Amino acid sequence: MTDTTAAQAPAAPPTPGARPAAALPDPAERGRLDIAERVIERLATIAAGEVPGVRRVGSGLEGVVGRQYPNVRAEVAGGHARVRVDIAVVWPAPLGRTAAAVRDRVRDQLQSLAGMTVDAVDVTVATVTQPAAPNERRVQ
Repeated sequence: MTDTTAAQAPAAPPTPGARPAAALPDPAERGRLDIAERVIERLATIAAGEVPGVRRVGSGLEGVVGRQYPNVRAEVAGGHARVRVDIAVVWPAPLGRTAAAVRDRVRDQLQSLAGMTVDAVDVTVATVTQPAAPNERRVQ
């Protein structure tokens, strides 16, 4: 008679100091995550710039003196954020609808990407700009 039971491989020895996965404490009990205001401002700037009708304006020195759009300021405390967004809107986009779309997009992105509770998103249409001129090519 032949034995047909398969030999089982020995179990790996436990790693010293390791705990089973079921014994890990809740993530909130293991530590905390702090997200800097500058990160929230950057996320909100990107989100606002993705909205149709919003135009990115300024660079370099204009950004230093605060005339770069979208321009975002954020206050973060205990997982809550209040955000102020100044935008430039391309003519003839409807200002109210564009501002509302920016408010919704910024709130949704901050909640989704940073896990923030967004208490307020205040949007100011700071300027209206002409549509970008198409790149004209000349035959030489």
